[in-house]
Amino acid sequence: MLRTRPARWLSGLFILAAFTSVGDAQAGGALFEEVDDALTNGCGAGECWTNHLRVSDLDGDGDLDIVLVNYGGFFSNGTAQELVIYENDAGVFTDVSNTAIDGFEGRIRQVSIGDVDGDGDLDIFAPDGQGDGSAFFINMGDMVFADEYAERMPEAQPNVGATRMGDFDNDGDLDIFSADGYTSSPAVFGHIYLNDGLGNFDEVDGAIPDAFTGQDPDDVDLLDANGDFVTDILLNAHNGDNSLWLGNGDGTFSDASDQFPPQNSQQPNYHYNPTACDVDGDGDLDAWVDNMGPGYTEQLLINDGSGTFSDETAERVTGNQVGGDDNGVVCADIDNDGDFDAVVIALGSRERYLQNDGSGNFTFVNGTFGGVPDASLWGEFGDLNGDGRFDLVTGQGEFGDIEDHVYFATQGLAVDDRAPSFRAVETGSFDEGIPVVVHAAIADRSVTDNGPRLSAMSATLSGDGVDESTVVTFMGGDLFRAEFPAQPVGSYVVEVCATDMAGNEGCETTQIEVGDGGGETDSDTDGSDETGDASASDTATASDSDSDSDTATASASDSDSDSDSAGTASGSASNTASASDTAGETDGDTDGDSAGGNGGGGGCSTGGPAPLSVLLLGPVLFGLLRRRD
Repeated sequence: MLRTRPARWLSGLFILAAFTSVGDAQAGGALFEEVDDALTNGCGAGECWTNHLRVSDLDGDGDLDIVLVNYGGFFSNGTAQELVIYENDAGVFTDVSNTAIDGFEGRIRQVSIGDVDGDGDLDIFAPDGQGDGSAFFINMGDMVFADEYAERMPEAQPNVGATRMGDFDNDGDLDIFSADGYTSSPAVFGHIYLNDGLGNFDEVDGAIPDAFTGQDPDDVDLLDANGDFVTDILLNAHNGDNSLWLGNGDGTFSDASDQFPPQNSQQPNYHYNPTACDVDGDGDLDAWVDNMGPGYTEQLLINDGSGTFSDETAERVTGNQVGGDDNGVVCADIDNDGDFDAVVIALGSRERYLQNDGSGNFTFVNGTFGGVPDASLWGEFGDLNGDGRFDLVTGQGEFGDIEDHVYFATQGLAVDDRAPSFRAVETGSFDEGIPVVVHAAIADRSVTDNGPRLSAMSATLSGDGVDESTVVTFMGGDLFRAEFPAQPVGSYVVEVCATDMAGNEGCETTQIEVGDGGGETDSDTDGSDETGDASASDTATASDSDSDSDTATASASDSDSDSDSAGTASGSASNTASASDTAGETDGDTDGDSAGGNGGGGGCSTGGPAPLSVLLLGPVLFGLLRRRD
């Protein structure tokens, strides 16, 4: 069934307000300026609709390349188009699609990117939107990929509307979720494919709940919604209510959609790209949903810590422009103050910046993005030219010249000097003879579908004469996993360190206990007895990683009032959460490093200035906006 955006006519008053907004923006000086003809070849020069894109280091050279995911149309059975890869060389982009993926064309609506075969480089899963042209590009090095779909996937995909990679069974490798989309009543709404550790996948029957009341899944986000360090799924509907599925830790999921507010209560809007981040610094993940607030604004949903979300848009968001036609929200710390701001990816206007006051209250700030109003369908931040500031790539489609855009940050944007922050670090007790698996939730300056932008990670376990190091693996969302060999009975300290692409390092420690198992019940957070994960005493805390030397138990009563500057800390504080701490407690620091603050101890925090005039392009200037067809 064809689904289109509803046409809307804008009043003369609204258009006048749009012009006023543009004038204010230009007077203030933008923080992001468009780079003329940055993407000049192939689909990037205006031949394709870019419904999705990724900014990732595909060749392992330390800078971020660009993957443009193109399909002629969105919900219709459109034409196959090129999957485009631009190789980055210090902010200069070269189309290498022909040599990298042999000029592949398909009806691809989204891709997922991750290291599926454990060789240290990134692979690309590209499922077809009509089920008959999927590809799985395995990275061979030197920006060359081999399509090994037939060898690695069990069977042809259905019509896929969205896909992500995450560690759903807590075994240290990346699995795949794909959502059936673009049919009116699919019998199955999603598929879980578990990785054998070598990049070969088998589907898990019955892994996904038979619960999706919306229509046409068009995006998926991975997050730890309830603080148990297990990867959960938020499945976005093009129209109607989203679904929240909580991971059981074994590759299966349970429905918790009744804990997520409805997306059709304000008006029958269409929505495309939610995002999850800790906006209020309390150590849990909140959520934005585009277009679902009053008057086609964004809906802000606040998490109570257990995975139950409430709509607090009216109380927390001020000045967001009514009547927009938006395609997503990105959490990003635009003002570099250690909390997550929101950037709205908008169709028919410039991107908008909603500034966070540090407590999860947002105000529209005009004048952030230069260039002209355009038809953005997707966006992602990352430092593209190596100047220590993050830049923005937006994918274009639907109207106008359909040329994808690169925006470099100006010198008005602060250089990233904040260490990655730890929203939560797991602690607990383990039985002797069982591997020690510790999880951490880590944030940096922006939220991406590949997690925080980190250049290095490490984990060590020490105590009782033991000094062990191990690799840290990505689980999806902001979750990471470190597994150590079984240890003798005793007390140990685990330190996890993360270095971002600007060279800022943050570390966090947690204490674990290993016992003889005498009568204790192991209530693994992942539901699997095999990993011996922390018991019922596990603590998912927002940790204080200030560079001062205070040592605090991560309990609800920790309310430091010092004025430590968390952002520049190397994370040397040793906030020790003992095995008796209760799950879900948060660090109530009132210093400058809020529990959810970026680089400040325990928070997913990122901010950003945002412009966003409502001046529309071409026919849209006269008031007509249509949704993707």
